[in-house]
Amino acid sequence: MAVLRDRDVSSLQATDRKILYDTGIAPGTARDFARRLRLVLPSGWFPAYRGDEAEDAPVLQALLTGFGAILASIWTLMSFVRRQTRLGTTDGAFLEMAAADFFGPSGVIRLALEKDTHFRRRMVSSLVAPLNTRAAVSEAVRRLSGAAPRIIELGNVHDCGAWRYAGGYGASRSRYGSRLGGQFFLEVYQKLPVERRALHAAIRAAKASGVIAWVRMQA
Repeated sequence: MAVLRDRDVSSLQATDRKILYDTGIAPGTARDFARRLRLVLPSGWFPAYRGDEAEDAPVLQALLTGFGAILASIWTLMSFVRRQTRLGTTDGAFLEMAAADFFGPSGVIRLALEKDTHFRRRMVSSLVAPLNTRAAVSEAVRRLSGAAPRIIELGNVHDCGAWRYAGGYGASRSRYGSRLGGQFFLEVYQKLPVERRALHAAIRAAKASGVIAWVRMQA
């Protein structure tokens, strides 16, 4: 980059005494595209190009700048579209579309007032999260509510107790069980505000298919 100089050929300095450099025309702007178009015009048709600041054909320059403005808007749109093709850079409504593509319309749902960075972090963690186990369901709920839930499996003696078992029926935190499988109970303790819709979506994504989850929200 060239050093900016005044009429006395002395280097120009900023208020903090740092030397100013000429960075040229910003790429992708209307002026940049107008300059590119000017340079590819046949020689001899118009006055020779002597730089953007010393233009001998102002009408031509104005016409090319108009074309450059259209190309600059296309360039900006292409840059925006390119960002939306990667999970690490997509944002806004396109991030929600990516969530629907990866997890389905009822999979990972954006929370109320949730920022893109936090929503993207939840999506990435959900891509590699374990599924179909008790620990997986517990972790999915903990990420949303801020506290691990209590899971009650009807056939699990540690959850429901058993006759002649220490801490069995009648003990605190015990529940009556059942020999019918395919379902479990969740008691969710909210340390963080969580929408029921988002919580159900997380449980549905983490549990095994065909298993029923009964959910109770604890204040």
